[in-house]
Amino acid sequence: MRKRLEKLIILGAIYALVFAPAALAQDGDDETVDLMQFIPAQFQDQFEDRNDDGIPDFTGEGPTGREGIWDDAVGEVDDDAFLAAVDPEGTGFDLGDDGSSLTGPCKGVVISYDSDGTSVDAMFDTGGAGPPRGVDGAQKGTRGNPMEVDTGGILLYFGSSQPATFHNHQWFLKAQGVFKDNGGDPNPRDKNRNAGSVNFGELLPFEFTAIVKAKGAWVDEFGPNELPEMDSYPAPNCVGEIWVKFVGPNPLLTPPGILAMLLAAAGFTGVLFNARPALSWREG
Repeated sequence: MRKRLEKLIILGAIYALVFAPAALAQDGDDETVDLMQFIPAQFQDQFEDRNDDGIPDFTGEGPTGREGIWDDAVGEVDDDAFLAAVDPEGTGFDLGDDGSSLTGPCKGVVISYDSDGTSVDAMFDTGGAGPPRGVDGAQKGTRGNPMEVDTGGILLYFGSSQPATFHNHQWFLKAQGVFKDNGGDPNPRDKNRNAGSVNFGELLPFEFTAIVKAKGAWVDEFGPNELPEMDSYPAPNCVGEIWVKFVGPNPLLTPPGILAMLLAAAGFTGVLFNARPALSWREG
């Protein structure tokens, strides 16, 4: 489990600790969820809520590790393949669904920051049947309550598949008109926890504002072949879709407009695909 599926589903689903259900405001009431309980102890000294918004601000450098054996570290460099992969028209997304979902034994927390490490937004999932939730306990990742990501900032995630452990797995993660990433790993050491960061300020050639659909899947025992997009996957798996609001200084753009500007700025270099190494370990 080398990458960031639990993050963006997020973009997650973008893929935390094993959460105690009694500690969570699952019904969307006014109780604020303490996100520090979802950050592993070895990282907690890098966080402090400086702006009193209930989301821990970031004061460290973030966890780093190695990419998975089958992670795509190059990406598409052919224009037709690039356009098909990022799907600016959203033909591979259910754009009529305004909600959010994450199913399967995936649990974790995702926190977005600006370039100074000040919190922007957060989302967590407990691995149960319910949807991802925000710090206030309300459903997160919907069109009306999207996960906000600063296009000049940093995204951190801490994820877990406990009690499951995936082997020979494959995953993909994509956001409409913005990027696609995919990979996998044999996972011979039975790793079931990971953590990582994505620096959008370094990854993206310019900042933009847009509301897009994001989705991903992570499938156990799929083997070395790239995971296709399907209506359903063999179990066990984790599958999710959420709405993401990319926040930047430019006016609101549509996904085709974002893609046109990204291509003009970056070309077909694979910059929007490159797998970002994640720190993985076994726990429990």
